[in-house]
Amino acid sequence: MAYITDIRTLNAERIALLIDCCIQAYKAFDTTQASTCRHSAVSSPQGYELLDSWSGVDSIFGGDKTVESYGLVFRSTSAPWRYIFAFRGTDSALDMLDDCGANPQAFVPFAPTAKVPGEVRVETGFNDIYRSAAANAAPMQQQLFELIDRYQASSRPIDELLVTGHSLGAALSLLFTLDLSLSNTGLAAENINFASPRVGNEAFVDLIEQRVAQPVLRVQNIHDAVPHLPPEELGFRHTPAVYRIAFRSNDLLGKRDVLASHSSINYRAVLQCALQSPGGICSEPHLSIAEGIAPICSEPPQ
Repeated sequence: MAYITDIRTLNAERIALLIDCCIQAYKAFDTTQASTCRHSAVSSPQGYELLDSWSGVDSIFGGDKTVESYGLVFRSTSAPWRYIFAFRGTDSALDMLDDCGANPQAFVPFAPTAKVPGEVRVETGFNDIYRSAAANAAPMQQQLFELIDRYQASSRPIDELLVTGHSLGAALSLLFTLDLSLSNTGLAAENINFASPRVGNEAFVDLIEQRVAQPVLRVQNIHDAVPHLPPEELGFRHTPAVYRIAFRSNDLLGKRDVLASHSSINYRAVLQCALQSPGGICSEPHLSIAEGIAPICSEPPQ
């Protein structure tokens, strides 16, 4: 599969904007009150305002349902009105179990009249978070489409819609992007996501390629373990367009430091480095991270 390594060939400013939105979605998540969105912890990107948030339901084998804050909506502060839906990624033990799940399930769009080929399958854990309800929370899927309807009926309807997410959030963002193309044909979304696991089978990827107007772009660290899950041997596939970067921990653990290779903060640091590089590729043996995380090293991806 062909891949991109030079950020100069892409919309670099958009990629930088969206990884920052993903990080803000993490900041909004309160581990002590998982269902509450911490709006006060969010720093909106320049030129944007925080508009809304939504929740999702985590569960293990259908029980122990936990409602968690899962994403943020940002809107540009001036017309034309750009909306960004940013999905929060893995930030709890339950989420980590969902990332590693592998049982396929049919994908059911929001609109009852939308048609999906019978062979399309998606990973059960991601689909459950997207579609499950709890006694005190509507399904994430329903919340998202209610937000879309509200914005379209307002004095500031959507001119451009960007959808993004990191890790588990990337998987959820992909389900939503496909759902929009099937259930809301008047609205096209562009999806750029980060560190995404595989979400569905080949038929799922084919449906995305056929129905989503703008090609999905994945940003992936070659040392990140999450994009290798669930395994291809179980029939799971990635969307084809991928921008590859390469970074790992700069300590003794190196490539074995799974969290360092997956961190959204580290993704952002390497992307910023690539933006500042004349060659469009980050190659730094000691890349310091502003948030106090241990230094990492980055090299041209192979």
